[in-house]
Amino acid sequence: MVRKKRSTESPYLPQVGELVKDVMADKEVVYMDTRGGLAYVRPVGGGIEWTVDPAALQPLPDGPTLAFVVIPAKSRIGGIE
Repeated sequence: MVRKKRSTESPYLPQVGELVKDVMADKEVVYMDTRGGLAYVRPVGGGIEWTVDPAALQPLPDGPTLAFVVIPAKSRIGGIE
């Protein structure tokens, strides 16, 4: 019986909102969370999330970059915009 060696190396664990590379899709994506053994990512600029194996995520060569978008809040005071 031949046993496979288990990798002792943990997959890269990015911060929520970090730009990472999804090697399976060959795209830069935004990491959202990991749940149930799957990593949730979405396109840069927004869009529908999809799941990937966390081992398929790699840091970008330039180092961690957080993606964020500032959305101005509408005033709740009547007449002031």
